[in-house]
Amino acid sequence: MFDPFDENKTPKDKFFEIMFHANRNLVIEELEKVFERLAALEILAEKCYGDKVEEKINEVIFNESEKLEEEEMDFYLHTMSNILTKNE
Repeated sequence: MFDPFDENKTPKDKFFEIMFHANRNLVIEELEKVFERLAALEILAEKCYGDKVEEKINEVIFNESEKLEEEEMDFYLHTMSNILTKNE
């Protein structure tokens, strides 16, 4: 059984558990929002950096890995929260 408060699981672990157990329509709706935002960010990145987008992304991955990991965990928690709130 899924326990969102299980301290032995990372936000990423919990996120995927929710994705597999929540209402399919809610998961699809939330994933569509994620990809819409990702596409918008890609457009912004291309406008700001042009042909150097991949280079800049790799710089962030290499130089700001700790901050990137924090943002990832926040993103998992936010998305999971959106799905759980609507799933109740």
